[in-house]
Amino acid sequence: MLAARPQAALRLYCVPPAGAGPDCYLRWAPLLPPWIEPCSVALPGRGTRAAEPSLTDPAYLSARLAAVLDDWTDPRPFAVFGHSAGALLAYEATRHLRRTHGRLPSLLAVSSLSAPHIDAYSAGLPPRLTAGLEGIRELVGPIPDQLLADARLMAAACTPLLADCLLLLHYRHRPEPPLDVPLALYGGEHDPVTSVPDLQAWNDLVTTPAPVQLFPGGHTYLQTETKALVDRLTETLDPARYARPVATA
Repeated sequence: MLAARPQAALRLYCVPPAGAGPDCYLRWAPLLPPWIEPCSVALPGRGTRAAEPSLTDPAYLSARLAAVLDDWTDPRPFAVFGHSAGALLAYEATRHLRRTHGRLPSLLAVSSLSAPHIDAYSAGLPPRLTAGLEGIRELVGPIPDQLLADARLMAAACTPLLADCLLLLHYRHRPEPPLDVPLALYGGEHDPVTSVPDLQAWNDLVTTPAPVQLFPGGHTYLQTETKALVDRLTETLDPARYARPVATA
């Protein structure tokens, strides 16, 4: 949990991007209003769970995430935001909740990832993984000099990133009815990894289409446009704090 707010009207779960830990959302807590309780998901292989092996099975990991999202001890509405590989996990966890008759999020917000049913991962990831440092920089942004100078640190940083890339490459989309869940779509204006049409394709997977909202920057705009993104997300979430949790079909 990024900030404990038991009186908040809504809980926001943030799923980290490829290779990142929950600390990538630390700056969100002071930017969010008191009625939102921010939580960041700690995935195996990074952050405080760095000693655990990373998981590369998207079905298994999304089922584990679904169990976290639908917390039976907390009846408040919740929303889920996922950036990059985190967007896929957020989406599949939501589908898992529907299949198992769990509570659905009041909002599914996805950022900087092509829609999962258009088979963009197998086409876009291998060229970047074989392009060396330049390809990695497109995925994660600037790499600190201290990492480049230390092979062990670089290996520790790249291992969860490569695991998440494998997760995306292992993924196969299984058609299901569109999700009846509000959707928000975010991306960078100059993202070399995820194009606007590939973001727009997420609308094929929900009952109510949403416009793509763009911010200055590339695939890692999340790092430089934090306040602008949090402000936009807060505006989108505002109606959800007055609504009841979304029921399953």
